Amino acid sequence: METLKDKLTSKIRVPKMSASDWLLRTSFWPLLDVRSEGEYQEGHIPGSISAPILNNEERHQVGLTYKQKGQEEAIALGLKLAEPHRQARVKNWLELIEGSVAVTCWRGGLRSRFASGWLEEASLGKFNIVQITGGYKAIRNQLIRAIEAPREIYVLGGMTGSGKTALLQELLQENTIPSTQIVDLEGMAKHRGSAFGNQLGNRGQIVEQPRQATFENSLGMQLFQSQGAIVLENESSLIGKVFIPHLFRSQMKQAPLIILETSLQERIEAIFHEYVEIPLQHETPVTQLWEILGQNIKSLEKRLGGKDTALAIKLLQEGLSNPLLLEKQSPWIELLLVRYYDKAYAYALNRSQQKILFQGNKTEIKSWLIEKWASRKNG
Repeated sequence: METLKDKLTSKIRVPKMSASDWLLRTSFWPLLDVRSEGEYQEGHIPGSISAPILNNEERHQVGLTYKQKGQEEAIALGLKLAEPHRQARVKNWLELIEGSVAVTCWRGGLRSRFASGWLEEASLGKFNIVQITGGYKAIRNQLIRAIEAPREIYVLGGMTGSGKTALLQELLQENTIPSTQIVDLEGMAKHRGSAFGNQLGNRGQIVEQPRQATFENSLGMQLFQSQGAIVLENESSLIGKVFIPHLFRSQMKQAPLIILETSLQERIEAIFHEYVEIPLQHETPVTQLWEILGQNIKSLEKRLGGKDTALAIKLLQEGLSNPLLLEKQSPWIELLLVRYYDKAYAYALNRSQQKILFQGNKTEIKSWLIEKWASRKNG
């Protein structure tokens, strides 16, 4: 007996593509995600385009109908709710894509089937359109497997402010090591991984971190594409509000270390540049920035101690008289580094059983890493 689902989709001829095949061709097939806004916000594939075929309220109504009256009633209601908006939504989708597009919903079911069929009909053959088999869930499963797969890892360690992130960014820009092999966890998390880690946008607003699933998808996308050893910065389990997946974190903890050595003065200058100069250059109001910095210092009180916390706040307030003068900010930065961050780093390093493969300054480490990758390529 032909079901309503079969009847409605029988004339849709859009070809299908597996999640693994799409992941190998992401640059050729932009991803159109037709799940609701709420589903997309909870977790999505980086770079995908949000284009709901049913919005949050419409999807909610369909879900209730499915539970109360079954699949066919839910399908009929979904079509009834979507049909009045079909022309406008398809027009919007066509404006968001060019050339080729892969369409996905949660499981590669009716929502993406209808959406791909509507696109095919409206585009009059001008677009190459495929539907992802298994949908977002199938892509995510592939990415989780990539995260959990055993791999060779080099972990870049060093004291706070030593320039680990900057070193990774330089390697990316110079392209002496394939970009797929350099994993910027803090960039994916939109957080620097400490009490001072919130990223600030223009004019001082705190940049929102991605949801956990989206962070994992970013990591999985890069690891799926990487071939061979990867290098990344040493991190704790939590980077702001997101956490590094357990099995991947376990591999990091067992991986060998490369230690970046930087003088205290260089670290003070790096902290000043990143946490004071850059936000002020991006037009963060001084009073707003100082309030954020003060809150960050206070969040360390349990570990820093009341006396040193009060002193750090006092030195911070004294620095307000000339925010862009390094000499005015050095006292509170040095206090935090020497009396808290350096002690925490030394304690963690002493407890770690990771082998130290190499240690040196930025130039020495870059040369060592480049030589390592060159020998692998030639070997």
